Amino acid sequence: MTYRYYLLGETVPVRVAFNETGLKMAAEIPSRDKQTLIQDATYLSRLEHSFEVDEITEDQFVACCRSIFEVGFAT
Repeated sequence: MTYRYYLLGETVPVRVAFNETGLKMAAEIPSRDKQTLIQDATYLSRLEHSFEVDEITEDQFVACCRSIFEVGFAT
């Protein structure tokens, strides 16, 4: 598996898993409630159809997730 990282609508970091042939296999987003990444395949479609998608680095993805998790602890 390889991963690519995206930011959807400037607020939702999404990690997409690709198999060895380059086919998209899964999408994961951070969950405030669970404080971990959760799979949500609907984001594969959202990434395809949204005009507000930016590819980001793994470091940027991790920083976005940490920010979301910290907000989860604050509430």
